Amino acid sequence: MDLLHQIVTWIVNTVGHWGYPGIIILMFLESSFFPFPSEVVVPPAGYLAAQGEMSLPLVIASGILGSLLGACFNYWRALSGGDRCSSATAATC
Repeated sequence: MDLLHQIVTWIVNTVGHWGYPGIIILMFLESSFFPFPSEVVVPPAGYLAAQGEMSLPLVIASGILGSLLGACFNYWRALSGGDRCSSATAATC
C-alpha cells in the first residue's frame, strides 16, 4: 500500500508542478499517437482543483484543448500520410 501511495503522490505532484500546460501536453499525447491514459492526468488535476490549488474551469479547458489538439494532429497525419487508395481503385487495394 505504501508503494501505491507514493505513486499517487508522485502523479499528483507532477500534474500540480506542470500546471495547465502539463495537462494540455499530456492530454495531447493521450489523444494522438502515444498510448497515455487520460485517467492518469484528469483525476489528479480534479483533486488539485478540489483542494483549491487549480481552477476547475481551467483544468477542464486544458483537458479539452489538449484532446482537441491531439485529435487534430491525428487528422493531419492521416491526411498527409494515410491510405493512398482512391475510390476508383479501392477494390484492388
